[in-house]
Amino acid sequence: MELSDDALRSIVAHLAHMRAAYGEVLADAELVEPNGEFFPDEFALEPAAIHRLARRMMTYAPLSADLDVELAFAEAEQAAKGGCGSGACGPGGGGAGARVLGGALETNDGYGVVVATSDVGEPKLLTASLARAVGRLVLFEADEQVDPRDEGPIAELTAVACGFGVILLGGACVYKKGCGGMRMHQGTFLSVHELALATALFVRASDKKPGAVRRHLDVTQREAFDAALDWVDGHPSLLAAFVDDPESLQDGVFVLEEKKGFLSRLLARKPPARDDVPEAIPVRAKERTEEERRRIAEARALVEEALNEP
Repeated sequence: MELSDDALRSIVAHLAHMRAAYGEVLADAELVEPNGEFFPDEFALEPAAIHRLARRMMTYAPLSADLDVELAFAEAEQAAKGGCGSGACGPGGGGAGARVLGGALETNDGYGVVVATSDVGEPKLLTASLARAVGRLVLFEADEQVDPRDEGPIAELTAVACGFGVILLGGACVYKKGCGGMRMHQGTFLSVHELALATALFVRASDKKPGAVRRHLDVTQREAFDAALDWVDGHPSLLAAFVDDPESLQDGVFVLEEKKGFLSRLLARKPPARDDVPEAIPVRAKERTEEERRRIAEARALVEEALNEP
């Protein structure tokens, strides 16, 4: 997969922390699918319908039904800078980082869910934004302390733990028409590959059917999900620990076995650079102590020794 060692460890560590700390409420999380079963309400491009949609999505997360949540809209950064306002213009095609707008915040009376006006007309971007907001609400209600610089990525990983992986993958790669033609828009903080790994871990740990994910994905997301699923299946010890002993993984110190097969080498190749695809924003790696670095180095040495034995 096209993820660094630190990104892999950070994703596994946060999801493991959520399982370790809140396993009782997340154990039965559903895989939320973008279909009529999960979204039966009629939809219209109006605030009341979007608020109803947000409320519907909140019911799939461990949140109180009477949570005080208001809806607010904000203009995308591109519009403020003189772009066409579609979200597809500007450097990187309107992708990650400060260009992603939408989430949740605390207010005097409760919480506010913020939606970018440019996302309202695109269902995948709108639902991905609301899923991220739901993830942030869960963190608020759990009183989790989050570095403001990591708020978006951590909220998205939390949303995946609540079952919104398919929804977020849909918003991670959307082609929109801008003033320069069709361009890829990344409406999430995490990249397609980062969200694919998180979703693959959720699917295997909760014994969901991969087909229920694949049938809703476009080609780019499907390829990333299949690669991530292959990676997870290639680390059975890690998956077993993730399911049965998540506490052992939440510090990010664990063994990552290297696979030497042809398929793994093929998946590890980086695609040609593209100017219109924004860079991924991995979850910030926690600063490791000297003892943790020593343990990781020893674990890697043992794995390499085992793999090199005749």
